[in-house]
Order: sequence, then structure tokens, then C-alpha cells
Amino acid sequence: MKIISVQNSKGGVGKTTLAINIAACLARQNKKVCFYDADSQRTAFDWYSIKKDSSFNVVPIDNPKLLESQINELRFDYCIIDNPPAISSFFITSIKLANYIIVPVSSSAFDMWGLVSMVETLNIINADFDVLFIHNKFVQNAKMNKEVKDAFAEIRLNKKSEFFDVFFRQSYPRTAMDGETVFNSNDSKAQAEIEFIVNYLLRQGD
Repeated sequence: MKIISVQNSKGGVGKTTLAINIAACLARQNKKVCFYDADSQRTAFDWYSIKKDSSFNVVPIDNPKLLESQINELRFDYCIIDNPPAISSFFITSIKLANYIIVPVSSSAFDMWGLVSMVETLNIINADFDVLFIHNKFVQNAKMNKEVKDAFAEIRLNKKSEFFDVFFRQSYPRTAMDGETVFNSNDSKAQAEIEFIVNYLLRQGD
């Protein structure tokens, strides 16, 4: 089983929406998916309560020791952990368990500052994982995007890492509000963005 830990030390970057859509895409690839909602806001679990398909379950959890004990008993292809928006004991536990860390970052200066502490934390943890940085809510703004690319270029991470862009599209919040994902919409561009990330994960797992 491959474990994907989705984390950002700041809220409002689309972390949960991204995690849900990745889980849905994996399920569409006939993968058995378990989803842990460790964020105290329980956004993913609220979404699950109105979810319109049963391709994967969302389980609320807040105890890192319980996560560690349960995850060894799971029989899934992929387990996704939606972490709280803070560098916490739960986050540290999920990193040590994970094969992949997904870090969504928006174009704001505050996110860039938060990225520095995130990278520092990832560097000091002695565990074997890859990192996927997602420039989330990407907009066509040449100056802003250059600043983000420059910030990413300065990252000194001692782990294997990749970078992806996910554009700001109305289909993400709209489908989430209806208990759906972009795969229930006609937005083929949004679907292709998520599929690109998931296909990368699938290739690494082969």
C-alpha cells in the first residue's frame, strides 16, 4: 500500500479539495483507496456526508498513535491522509509513514514563507518519501508566477521532489459543494490536471 500525506502549514490553499480529487481519480483507476481526514475542520468528512458515489470512504481521525496502529492493518492500494494545517505531532507521524508528501502552495507571499518552514521540517525527518509541490489555484499572471517559480528554485530539499501546476477553476469549489469532484463535471482541463498528478504517482508505484 502506498501512503500519500497531504500537508500545508497554512489553511486556504485548497489542500482538502486537491486531496479529494486525487482520491477520486485513483478510484477511477480501479485502485482501492482509504482516506483519513485528520483536519479538525473535518471538511473532507463533511464532503463525504453528502458524497454522491461510494468509490472511497472518508474516516475522521485525530490521534497519531491510532493512525500508526490502524494503517499497518489496512488492505488498500492507496491511503490518503488529509493533515491539519500545522506542523504537528500528527503531521510528523504521517510523514514517517508516507511514501509521498503532497504540498499544495498558492501564489501568496504568506504561503511562500510557510514553505520555508515546511521544507526545513521535511529535511530533518529521517524517512524515505518523495515530495510533490503543487502550485495550486494557479492563475495567468506572469509576474506572480515568476515569483513562485523563483521561490521553488531556491528550495533546498534533500528528498526527491517534483512540481505541478493546478489552475484556479470554478469547477473545483462548485463540485465540492455538491459532494462531487471534477470528474463529475464537464471540465476536461481540471480532470486532466488531476490525472497528470495521479499518473505520476501510479508510474512511481509500478
